[in-house]
Amino acid sequence: MDTQNEPQQLGADSERRRNPHLRAIYTDASKHIDHLFHSRHDWAGSPIGYLAHRIIHEAYPHLGSSDVRILVNAIERVHQMQAAVKIAH
Repeated sequence: MDTQNEPQQLGADSERRRNPHLRAIYTDASKHIDHLFHSRHDWAGSPIGYLAHRIIHEAYPHLGSSDVRILVNAIERVHQMQAAVKIAH
């Protein structure tokens, strides 16, 4: 029986999300880069993602590049979902 394609069952006390250390700083990290996603200008020709990564890395130098990428991507996804909701209404 092929179990790779079956959804994993989570126990009552298991957490489906990973990276609790990033979840703990998400709100604060979001405050550092929210302005990038609300702005309508190009930030001197630099991509928003690049600037967001730099700002988060400077604010949290103990995070590795993978953690910075995960955190920035999560924050950006929330902003994209919020923008989609605004457009739909």
